[in-house]
Amino acid sequence: MSPAQVIAQLKALREPRMRALALVQALGEGDADAWVEAIAWIIARTHELDDVDAQAALEAIRQAAAEDAMPYATRKRLYVAAVERGQHTIGRLFLSASPQAIHDTQLEKAMAPERALKPNGRPLTLGERKSLARTHDREQLLMLLRDPHPAVVAILLDNPHLTEPDVVRVAAMRPAVPASLATIAHHAKWSVRHAVKRALVLNPATPLADSIRLATTLRAAELRELAADPNLSDALRKHAAEMRGR
Repeated sequence: MSPAQVIAQLKALREPRMRALALVQALGEGDADAWVEAIAWIIARTHELDDVDAQAALEAIRQAAAEDAMPYATRKRLYVAAVERGQHTIGRLFLSASPQAIHDTQLEKAMAPERALKPNGRPLTLGERKSLARTHDREQLLMLLRDPHPAVVAILLDNPHLTEPDVVRVAAMRPAVPASLATIAHHAKWSVRHAVKRALVLNPATPLADSIRLATTLRAAELRELAADPNLSDALRKHAAEMRGR
């Protein structure tokens, strides 16, 4: 399948998860070398020509690479094919493991079963906070944005009263729980928003595998910024620099 055919077929599928799952199947059944060439072509077209359809295809590739439904054998085959062709930036899209981003003590504090939403307030159980995460009350919603627990974040992301600035605020929070940031990075609605992607990539607590996939979809000027940011991991800075040099 040519890159143009990949773009056309993905464009015909409107639902993001459907596109990702269709790609997972196609990546598993197709020739790995051909897929690496197609992805390289799509990335180049996205960065050089600002092609909207190519950008949508690259976003679908990012989501497919992040899918738990992708078999390990498919990941390994694509990774090896990319590395053998010298396409290390593409190979990294199919890595799933990430080094620990925060200390155990920070994680233990953030995952505490009880947490107060405001100073001197009554500590609320995780169940109470999950229930409140479905609220339409704006004041309570703003307080819940500070809750780092991934179970609360997951419910908040599906709350119809949540706005993009709200999600950016959660994605930029420090310190943060990596699992919560990964939940945003995998969310079909919010992970495609440019401001959200940028906030996640700039957050050192975002799992490296997710940061690398998100960074691959960013603009050239932003890749230059990432490559020079001393607060980010060496691996992410290296990936951004190599993407800039493609």
